[in-house]
Amino acid sequence: MLARTDLDGAEALREAVDALGLGIEVLEPGSESADLVLINPAGGRVVIEVKRLSLAAADGLDRRINQWSRQTPQAEVIGVLVADRVTREAREMLRAAGWGWLDLRGHLHIAGPGLFIDADVPAMRTPGQSAPLAGRVGVEVAALLLLNPDEPAAVRHIAGLLSRAPSSVSQVLSSMQAAALLDEQRKPTVPELFWELAARWQPSHADVQGVPSPGGGAVNDALRLGFENVEATTGWVLTDTMAAATYGAPVGVRSDHPLDFYVPDEAILRRAVHLLGAARDHDSRAATVRVAPVPMICSRRVDGTGWADQVWPLAQPLFVALDLAQDPGRGREVLDGWTPGDRGRRVW
Repeated sequence: MLARTDLDGAEALREAVDALGLGIEVLEPGSESADLVLINPAGGRVVIEVKRLSLAAADGLDRRINQWSRQTPQAEVIGVLVADRVTREAREMLRAAGWGWLDLRGHLHIAGPGLFIDADVPAMRTPGQSAPLAGRVGVEVAALLLLNPDEPAAVRHIAGLLSRAPSSVSQVLSSMQAAALLDEQRKPTVPELFWELAARWQPSHADVQGVPSPGGGAVNDALRLGFENVEATTGWVLTDTMAAATYGAPVGVRSDHPLDFYVPDEAILRRAVHLLGAARDHDSRAATVRVAPVPMICSRRVDGTGWADQVWPLAQPLFVALDLAQDPGRGREVLDGWTPGDRGRRVW
């Protein structure tokens, strides 16, 4: 007999198939390792066995597939894994093993005799489930986890680093786990967590008509640029296109391309607009100044003067990548070809 979680998976699969206008027959419990029969457009019948996981990731999945396949020796039965999230690597493993999958974020893949489905379907959420990165704390926790993707999430350690209440961090991590953004070891699921964070990455910004000159001076002091001891202090950081080019990302850029900066807070943003002048329009800007969505952008800066021809402190590659991800065309094309190497981990 099916476990409760597998029954939930079968119901989710039924809804997804219904949305595509295909016929489906639900078998009685205990029907010899089969749960559903899918009626293909030509009238043929494809027998389906459903398995359910919260997260379908590559780690340990081959072992599970082998175990499930031994439990279902009938060659005519097709296995379909239903999961809150199915990672890219897991999809390839399932495809190679002849298994289908339903990613509850909205994608169904089943291949069988006389039937091939690879289609987007309505996303399904657990009733009452909160958005995993809702609020400022959620964004901060996600950013910290992605900066250290090999470290398991520990509530009190994260709370101490972010100066947040342990209860708030615990609630965020629980929501992430429910959304399969943490794996079984409580490590961030990548690239899924990166793209979830990118969808919420909306810093306030302003275009300015001037750029401060690196060095001293009253204007620079007022803007708190922070050129002294870059990696141990807080200040401005270069991000987006010019920073990506400095890190060696495959982006073509002119030397006079407008600069993009993060600053620590709204007060400095307003001061920058006042002292540097507001740009007439976006195309005529000399720079764009953004308020850092998380404080660590401006407090964990990278000094590129020793290895690159760049006088400005750099944002961590993670934050540069989050900015590039906002451009669904050119930016994501750059991300596809960019691995930071020893400057930072690729989590996109």
